[in-house]
Amino acid sequence: MNHLDEKYQFFFLLSGENPELAVYEFESIISVLDIKVKQRISPDNRMISLQILPIARRITPSDIIAFLMKRVTLVHFCCVQFFHVTFKLPPVTLNELISNFNMTTIRDLKPGTSFSVITKRIGEPQANQKPLRFSLKISNYLGAEIIRQNPTKHVNLTNPQEEFIAIFSKYGLWFGQLISHSSRKDVQQRAAHKRPFFHPSSMNPLLQRTMVNLAAVKPGKLLLDPFCGTGGALIEASRLDIRSIGIEINRKIIWGAFQNLRADKIAKDSTDLIFGDAIHLPFRNESISAIVTDPPYGTASSTRGFDLHDLLLDFFQVICNVLTSNARVVIAVPSDINIEEKLAQMLNATYRKFLHYVHKSLTRKILVFSLQ
Repeated sequence: MNHLDEKYQFFFLLSGENPELAVYEFESIISVLDIKVKQRISPDNRMISLQILPIARRITPSDIIAFLMKRVTLVHFCCVQFFHVTFKLPPVTLNELISNFNMTTIRDLKPGTSFSVITKRIGEPQANQKPLRFSLKISNYLGAEIIRQNPTKHVNLTNPQEEFIAIFSKYGLWFGQLISHSSRKDVQQRAAHKRPFFHPSSMNPLLQRTMVNLAAVKPGKLLLDPFCGTGGALIEASRLDIRSIGIEINRKIIWGAFQNLRADKIAKDSTDLIFGDAIHLPFRNESISAIVTDPPYGTASSTRGFDLHDLLLDFFQVICNVLTSNARVVIAVPSDINIEEKLAQMLNATYRKFLHYVHKSLTRKILVFSLQ
Protein backbone atom coordinates (compact mmCIF):
# COMPACT_ATOMS: atom_id res chain seq x y z
CA MET A 1 0.00 0.00 0.00
CA ASN A 2 1.24 3.49 -0.81
CA HIS A 3 2.23 5.39 2.33
CA LEU A 4 -0.25 8.14 1.37
CA ASP A 5 -3.11 5.69 1.74
CA GLU A 6 -2.42 5.48 5.46
CA LYS A 7 -2.86 9.25 5.76
CA TYR A 8 -6.09 11.03 5.04
CA GLN A 9 -5.10 14.57 6.04
CA PHE A 10 -3.29 16.92 3.63
CA PHE A 11 -2.57 20.60 3.24
CA PHE A 12 -2.08 22.73 0.14
CA LEU A 13 -0.34 26.06 -0.33
CA LEU A 14 -2.37 28.15 -2.76
CA SER A 15 -1.09 30.84 -5.08
CA GLY A 16 -1.19 34.39 -3.74
CA GLU A 17 -1.91 36.00 -7.11
CA ASN A 18 -5.68 35.41 -6.88
CA PRO A 19 -6.47 33.43 -3.70
CA GLU A 20 -10.27 33.48 -4.08
CA LEU A 21 -10.00 32.07 -7.60
CA ALA A 22 -7.48 29.49 -6.36
CA VAL A 23 -9.95 28.19 -3.76
CA TYR A 24 -12.75 27.96 -6.31
CA GLU A 25 -10.53 26.11 -8.79
CA PHE A 26 -9.57 23.63 -6.05
CA GLU A 27 -13.20 23.06 -5.07
CA SER A 28 -14.22 22.64 -8.71
CA ILE A 29 -11.67 19.86 -9.20
CA ILE A 30 -12.80 18.14 -6.00
CA SER A 31 -16.39 18.19 -7.33
CA VAL A 32 -15.30 16.19 -10.40
CA LEU A 33 -14.15 13.32 -8.18
CA ASP A 34 -17.52 12.92 -6.46
CA ILE A 35 -15.92 12.09 -3.11
CA LYS A 36 -16.56 13.15 0.46
CA VAL A 37 -14.04 15.46 2.08
CA LYS A 38 -13.75 17.90 4.93
CA GLN A 39 -11.77 21.03 4.28
CA ARG A 40 -10.64 24.06 6.24
CA ILE A 41 -9.66 27.20 4.38
CA SER A 42 -7.51 29.83 6.05
CA PRO A 43 -9.04 33.34 6.28
CA ASP A 44 -6.59 34.65 3.66
CA ASN A 45 -7.48 31.81 1.22
CA ARG A 46 -3.82 30.74 1.06
CA MET A 47 -4.05 27.39 2.83
CA ILE A 48 -6.44 24.45 2.53
CA SER A 49 -6.41 21.53 4.96
CA LEU A 50 -8.16 18.57 3.37
CA GLN A 51 -9.39 15.42 5.06
CA ILE A 52 -10.39 12.64 2.66
CA LEU A 53 -13.17 10.56 4.16
CA PRO A 54 -13.20 6.77 3.73
CA ILE A 55 -14.10 5.71 0.20
CA ALA A 56 -15.97 2.54 -0.73
CA ARG A 57 -14.90 2.53 -4.38
CA ARG A 58 -11.46 1.37 -5.53
CA ILE A 59 -9.91 4.79 -5.38
CA THR A 60 -7.23 5.61 -2.81
CA PRO A 61 -6.10 8.87 -1.23
CA SER A 62 -2.93 8.67 -3.33
CA ASP A 63 -5.09 8.43 -6.49
CA ILE A 64 -7.05 11.49 -5.39
CA ILE A 65 -3.95 13.56 -4.64
CA ALA A 66 -2.37 12.56 -7.96
CA PHE A 67 -5.52 13.63 -9.82
CA LEU A 68 -5.68 16.94 -7.97
CA MET A 69 -2.04 17.85 -8.44
CA LYS A 70 -2.05 16.92 -12.13
CA ARG A 71 -4.91 19.33 -12.78
CA VAL A 72 -4.59 22.27 -10.42
CA THR A 73 -2.77 25.44 -11.51
CA LEU A 74 -3.23 27.81 -8.56
CA VAL A 75 -1.65 25.50 -5.96
CA HIS A 76 2.09 25.37 -5.34
CA PHE A 77 2.42 22.05 -3.52
CA CYS A 78 0.74 19.44 -1.33
CA CYS A 79 1.94 17.90 1.95
CA VAL A 80 0.78 15.08 4.16
CA GLN A 81 -0.34 17.01 7.23
CA PHE A 82 1.25 16.06 10.55
CA PHE A 83 -0.37 18.82 12.56
CA HIS A 84 -2.01 22.22 12.28
CA VAL A 85 -2.09 24.97 14.88
CA THR A 86 -4.65 27.77 14.61
CA PHE A 87 -3.75 31.16 16.09
CA LYS A 88 -6.06 33.60 17.81
CA LEU A 89 -3.02 35.82 18.15
CA PRO A 90 0.28 34.93 16.46
CA PRO A 91 2.87 33.69 18.99
CA VAL A 92 5.66 36.08 19.88
CA THR A 93 8.26 33.56 21.10
CA LEU A 94 9.33 30.13 19.89
CA ASN A 95 8.38 28.54 23.23
CA GLU A 96 4.90 29.99 22.95
CA LEU A 97 4.61 28.50 19.45
CA ILE A 98 5.97 25.01 20.06
CA SER A 99 3.82 24.50 23.15
CA ASN A 100 0.98 23.87 20.67
CA PHE A 101 2.86 21.36 18.48
CA ASN A 102 1.69 17.74 18.43
CA MET A 103 5.07 16.10 17.95
CA THR A 104 3.70 12.57 18.41
CA THR A 105 2.74 12.68 14.72
CA ILE A 106 6.39 12.44 13.62
CA ARG A 107 7.09 9.14 15.35
CA ASP A 108 7.92 6.14 13.20
CA LEU A 109 8.94 8.03 10.09
CA LYS A 110 10.82 6.12 7.40
CA PRO A 111 14.18 5.18 8.97
CA GLY A 112 17.64 5.88 7.62
CA THR A 113 16.72 8.55 5.10
CA SER A 114 18.08 12.06 4.68
CA PHE A 115 15.74 15.01 5.09
CA SER A 116 15.43 18.77 5.22
CA VAL A 117 13.01 21.07 7.03
CA ILE A 118 12.09 24.48 5.69
CA THR A 119 9.67 27.08 6.99
CA LYS A 120 7.76 29.25 4.53
CA ARG A 121 6.16 32.40 5.82
CA ILE A 122 3.13 33.84 4.04
CA GLY A 123 1.49 37.15 4.70
CA GLU A 124 2.81 40.08 6.68
CA PRO A 125 5.05 39.30 9.67
CA GLN A 126 4.31 40.58 13.13
CA ALA A 127 6.08 43.84 13.91
CA ASN A 128 7.80 42.36 16.96
CA GLN A 129 9.31 39.40 15.06
CA LYS A 130 12.29 39.13 12.75
CA PRO A 131 10.77 36.85 10.10
CA LEU A 132 13.89 35.11 8.79
CA ARG A 133 15.33 34.43 12.22
CA PHE A 134 12.00 33.19 13.59
CA SER A 135 11.49 30.91 10.57
CA LEU A 136 14.98 29.46 11.01
CA LYS A 137 14.26 28.73 14.67
CA ILE A 138 11.09 26.84 13.70
CA SER A 139 12.98 24.79 11.11
CA ASN A 140 15.80 23.97 13.53
CA TYR A 141 13.43 22.91 16.27
CA LEU A 142 11.38 20.64 13.99
CA GLY A 143 14.53 19.12 12.48
CA ALA A 144 15.96 18.35 15.91
CA GLU A 145 12.68 16.73 16.99
CA ILE A 146 12.58 14.53 13.90
CA ILE A 147 16.10 13.24 14.68
CA ARG A 148 15.32 12.83 18.37
CA GLN A 149 12.30 10.63 17.62
CA ASN A 150 13.85 8.96 14.56
CA PRO A 151 17.58 8.60 15.38
CA THR A 152 18.57 6.89 12.10
CA LYS A 153 17.51 9.86 10.00
CA HIS A 154 19.99 12.62 9.08
CA VAL A 155 19.85 16.15 7.69
CA ASN A 156 20.79 16.91 4.08
CA LEU A 157 19.94 20.43 2.96
CA THR A 158 21.19 20.12 -0.63
CA ASN A 159 19.68 16.86 -1.89
CA PRO A 160 17.38 15.35 0.74
CA GLN A 161 15.38 12.18 0.20
CA GLU A 162 12.47 13.69 2.12
CA GLU A 163 11.32 17.28 2.53
CA PHE A 164 9.33 18.53 5.50
CA ILE A 165 7.64 21.91 5.29
CA ALA A 166 6.17 24.27 7.87
CA ILE A 167 3.89 27.05 6.63
CA PHE A 168 3.67 29.93 9.07
CA SER A 169 1.23 32.84 8.86
CA LYS A 170 -0.66 35.07 11.25
CA TYR A 171 -3.54 32.57 11.05
CA GLY A 172 -1.67 29.41 11.99
CA LEU A 173 1.10 26.91 11.33
CA TRP A 174 0.86 23.81 9.15
CA PHE A 175 3.53 21.11 9.25
CA GLY A 176 3.90 18.07 7.05
CA GLN A 177 5.88 16.11 4.47
CA LEU A 178 6.03 17.31 0.87
CA ILE A 179 4.51 14.80 -1.54
CA SER A 180 3.83 16.70 -4.74
CA HIS A 181 4.25 19.96 -6.61
CA SER A 182 1.55 21.12 -9.01
CA SER A 183 1.97 21.21 -12.78
CA ARG A 184 2.34 25.00 -12.94
CA LYS A 185 5.86 24.94 -14.39
CA ASP A 186 4.94 22.40 -17.05
CA VAL A 187 1.92 24.45 -18.10
CA GLN A 188 4.03 27.61 -18.34
CA GLN A 189 6.32 25.82 -20.80
CA ARG A 190 3.40 25.76 -23.24
CA ALA A 191 3.33 29.55 -23.56
CA ALA A 192 1.46 30.72 -26.64
CA HIS A 193 4.52 32.24 -28.34
CA LYS A 194 6.20 28.81 -28.36
CA ARG A 195 3.47 27.24 -30.50
CA PRO A 196 3.76 26.88 -34.28
CA PHE A 197 1.08 29.56 -34.75
CA PHE A 198 0.99 32.60 -32.47
CA HIS A 199 -1.60 35.36 -32.18
CA PRO A 200 -1.10 38.32 -29.81
CA SER A 201 -4.54 37.92 -28.26
CA SER A 202 -3.75 34.38 -27.03
CA MET A 203 -4.41 33.82 -23.34
CA ASN A 204 -1.79 32.66 -20.85
CA PRO A 205 -1.94 28.83 -20.67
CA LEU A 206 -2.11 28.91 -16.86
CA LEU A 207 -5.35 30.90 -17.01
CA GLN A 208 -6.70 28.70 -19.81
CA ARG A 209 -6.06 25.59 -17.73
CA THR A 210 -7.63 27.28 -14.70
CA MET A 211 -10.76 28.05 -16.72
CA VAL A 212 -10.96 24.44 -17.89
CA ASN A 213 -10.73 23.33 -14.25
CA LEU A 214 -13.49 25.76 -13.27
CA ALA A 215 -15.77 24.00 -15.75
CA ALA A 216 -15.68 20.86 -13.55
CA VAL A 217 -15.99 18.47 -16.49
CA LYS A 218 -16.64 14.88 -15.43
CA PRO A 219 -15.06 11.93 -17.26
CA GLY A 220 -16.65 11.15 -20.61
CA LYS A 221 -18.37 14.52 -20.94
CA LEU A 222 -17.83 17.02 -23.76
CA LEU A 223 -16.32 20.51 -23.51
CA LEU A 224 -16.88 23.18 -26.16
CA ASP A 225 -14.84 26.29 -26.92
CA PRO A 226 -17.03 28.20 -29.39
CA PHE A 227 -14.46 30.99 -29.93
CA CYS A 228 -11.43 28.73 -29.81
CA GLY A 229 -8.91 31.05 -31.49
CA THR A 230 -5.53 29.33 -31.77
CA GLY A 231 -6.63 26.38 -29.64
CA GLY A 232 -5.00 27.05 -26.26
CA ALA A 233 -7.97 25.97 -24.13
CA LEU A 234 -8.38 22.83 -26.25
CA ILE A 235 -4.75 21.90 -25.65
CA GLU A 236 -5.14 22.29 -21.89
CA ALA A 237 -8.40 20.31 -21.88
CA SER A 238 -6.76 17.46 -23.79
CA ARG A 239 -3.95 17.28 -21.24
CA LEU A 240 -6.58 16.81 -18.55
CA ASP A 241 -8.11 13.89 -20.49
CA ILE A 242 -11.14 15.94 -21.47
CA ARG A 243 -12.70 15.50 -24.92
CA SER A 244 -13.21 18.88 -26.53
CA ILE A 245 -14.46 20.63 -29.66
CA GLY A 246 -13.44 24.08 -30.88
CA ILE A 247 -15.29 26.41 -33.24
CA GLU A 248 -13.63 29.33 -35.02
CA ILE A 249 -15.04 31.65 -37.70
CA ASN A 250 -11.74 33.11 -38.90
CA ARG A 251 -10.20 30.91 -41.61
CA LYS A 252 -6.63 31.99 -40.88
CA ILE A 253 -7.01 31.50 -37.13
CA ILE A 254 -8.57 28.05 -37.37
CA TRP A 255 -5.73 26.97 -39.66
CA GLY A 256 -3.37 28.19 -36.93
CA ALA A 257 -5.35 26.23 -34.32
CA PHE A 258 -5.05 23.12 -36.49
CA GLN A 259 -1.27 23.57 -36.65
CA ASN A 260 -1.03 24.03 -32.87
CA LEU A 261 -3.17 20.98 -32.12
CA ARG A 262 -1.30 18.81 -34.62
CA ALA A 263 2.01 19.81 -33.00
CA ASP A 264 0.77 18.72 -29.56
CA LYS A 265 1.15 14.95 -29.16
CA ILE A 266 -1.84 14.68 -26.82
CA ALA A 267 -4.25 17.27 -28.22
CA LYS A 268 -4.08 16.05 -31.81
CA ASP A 269 -5.95 12.85 -30.91
CA SER A 270 -8.56 14.19 -28.46
CA THR A 271 -9.89 17.39 -30.03
CA ASP A 272 -11.99 18.36 -33.03
CA LEU A 273 -12.19 21.67 -34.88
CA ILE A 274 -15.14 23.18 -36.72
CA PHE A 275 -14.83 26.08 -39.15
CA GLY A 276 -18.06 27.88 -38.40
CA ASP A 277 -20.08 30.44 -36.49
CA ALA A 278 -20.66 30.13 -32.74
CA ILE A 279 -24.14 31.58 -33.20
CA HIS A 280 -25.13 28.55 -35.32
CA LEU A 281 -24.10 25.53 -33.27
CA PRO A 282 -24.27 22.11 -34.97
CA PHE A 283 -25.07 20.14 -31.80
CA ARG A 284 -28.02 18.17 -30.48
CA ASN A 285 -29.97 19.44 -27.50
CA GLU A 286 -28.35 18.71 -24.14
CA SER A 287 -25.12 17.40 -25.68
CA ILE A 288 -22.57 19.86 -24.22
CA SER A 289 -21.52 19.53 -20.56
CA ALA A 290 -19.26 22.59 -20.36
CA ILE A 291 -18.28 25.68 -22.29
CA VAL A 292 -14.92 27.36 -21.75
CA THR A 293 -14.10 30.33 -23.94
CA ASP A 294 -12.35 33.65 -24.33
CA PRO A 295 -14.42 35.48 -26.97
CA PRO A 296 -12.77 38.05 -29.25
CA TYR A 297 -12.25 41.55 -27.91
CA GLY A 298 -9.57 44.22 -27.87
CA THR A 299 -7.43 45.69 -30.61
CA ALA A 300 -5.77 42.41 -31.59
CA SER A 301 -9.02 40.48 -32.01
CA SER A 302 -12.03 40.84 -34.22
CA THR A 303 -15.72 40.42 -33.57
CA ARG A 304 -16.45 40.89 -37.28
CA GLY A 305 -18.42 44.05 -36.73
CA PHE A 306 -20.49 42.78 -33.78
CA ASP A 307 -20.53 44.55 -30.45
CA LEU A 308 -19.22 42.10 -27.84
CA HIS A 309 -22.21 42.76 -25.57
CA ASP A 310 -24.66 41.88 -28.36
CA LEU A 311 -22.56 38.92 -29.49
CA LEU A 312 -22.69 37.41 -26.02
CA LEU A 313 -26.45 37.90 -25.76
CA ASP A 314 -26.97 36.13 -29.09
CA PHE A 315 -24.58 33.35 -28.13
CA PHE A 316 -26.15 32.68 -24.73
CA GLN A 317 -29.57 32.54 -26.36
CA VAL A 318 -28.27 29.77 -28.61
CA ILE A 319 -26.54 27.66 -25.94
CA CYS A 320 -29.56 27.37 -23.67
CA ASN A 321 -30.73 24.25 -25.50
CA VAL A 322 -27.41 22.48 -26.15
CA LEU A 323 -26.22 22.49 -22.53
CA THR A 324 -26.88 19.54 -20.24
CA SER A 325 -28.35 19.96 -16.78
CA ASN A 326 -25.75 21.02 -14.19
CA ALA A 327 -23.46 22.29 -16.97
CA ARG A 328 -21.01 25.12 -16.40
CA VAL A 329 -20.14 28.00 -18.70
CA VAL A 330 -16.76 29.66 -18.05
CA ILE A 331 -16.10 32.82 -20.02
CA ALA A 332 -13.56 35.65 -19.93
CA VAL A 333 -14.62 39.19 -20.78
CA PRO A 334 -13.15 42.66 -20.20
CA SER A 335 -13.97 43.92 -16.72
CA ASP A 336 -16.02 46.83 -18.10
CA ILE A 337 -18.53 44.47 -19.77
CA ASN A 338 -21.30 44.25 -17.17
CA ILE A 339 -23.56 41.59 -18.56
CA GLU A 340 -23.39 38.74 -16.07
CA GLU A 341 -26.77 39.32 -14.43
CA LYS A 342 -28.59 39.20 -17.78
CA LEU A 343 -26.66 36.13 -18.92
CA ALA A 344 -27.40 34.31 -15.66
CA GLN A 345 -31.11 34.98 -16.12
CA MET A 346 -30.98 33.63 -19.66
CA LEU A 347 -29.41 30.36 -18.47
CA ASN A 348 -31.35 30.17 -15.20
CA ALA A 349 -27.96 29.88 -13.55
CA THR A 350 -26.03 31.10 -10.55
CA TYR A 351 -22.64 32.66 -11.20
CA ARG A 352 -19.29 33.57 -9.68
CA LYS A 353 -16.95 36.26 -10.96
CA PHE A 354 -13.24 36.85 -10.51
CA LEU A 355 -11.00 39.66 -11.71
CA HIS A 356 -7.69 38.84 -13.39
CA TYR A 357 -5.26 41.68 -14.09
CA VAL A 358 -3.45 41.33 -17.43
CA HIS A 359 -1.86 44.74 -18.02
CA LYS A 360 -2.69 48.40 -17.45
CA SER A 361 -5.23 48.50 -20.29
CA LEU A 362 -6.88 45.11 -19.66
CA THR A 363 -8.33 43.42 -16.63
CA ARG A 364 -10.29 40.27 -17.44
CA LYS A 365 -13.42 39.21 -15.63
CA ILE A 366 -13.73 35.43 -15.35
CA LEU A 367 -17.41 34.45 -15.13
CA VAL A 368 -18.52 30.96 -14.11
CA PHE A 369 -22.20 30.15 -14.67
CA SER A 370 -23.58 27.00 -13.03
CA LEU A 371 -26.88 25.75 -14.41
CA GLN A 372 -29.51 24.64 -11.94
